[in-house]
Amino acid sequence: MTERGSFCSASCTCGWRGPARRARDRAREDAHAHHQHEHGGGHTATPPPEGAAGAL
Repeated sequence: MTERGSFCSASCTCGWRGPARRARDRAREDAHAHHQHEHGGGHTATPPPEGAAGAL
């Protein structure tokens, strides 16, 4: 996760970079969806636990 001003974006070691979002939880969802689609899931990237929206 990278923050620039009021925007946050997710990136991956494969070079993928998600769109800038104002909501951190949306950026995390982007990262999780990328990992599931491009890297076959696994356990290296997991969605945040319930109630953790907005926390880094």
